[in-house]
Amino acid sequence: MGAKLRTWFLQAVKFGLVGVMNTAVDYGVYALLVMLPFFREQYLLAQVLGYSCGLLNSLYFNKRWTFAQKEKMGGGQLIRFLLVNLVALGVSSGLLFLLREGIFMNLYGAKLLATIGSLGVNFLGNKLLVFREKKA
Repeated sequence: MGAKLRTWFLQAVKFGLVGVMNTAVDYGVYALLVMLPFFREQYLLAQVLGYSCGLLNSLYFNKRWTFAQKEKMGGGQLIRFLLVNLVALGVSSGLLFLLREGIFMNLYGAKLLATIGSLGVNFLGNKLLVFREKKA
């Protein structure tokens, strides 16, 4: 395996591990919120709030550990991070809505599948746009 491919593979593994933490935070907040009558009806709002909590976890661990960037995050990088995650949130929220309203899946199963469905968008966006390697 070439050095570049090995780097991508290790970053994908680390991204996955951070993703497990993010998902636990996201799903935990979402699950707690949809226990409340208001959020059971407004499950997309619970989705946004849960995702936002996982997003904070992702920002720290992916910058420092997955992509090993020690320098302070600049405004452009933060904007790219937020845009990538906005797209990933849109994908996961769209899937959540389709699974819930289209096939009447329960809120928890729909959330799990929607989260899985947005992983590729999130990894590629972060790898290629947010935490890209600096050209020498």
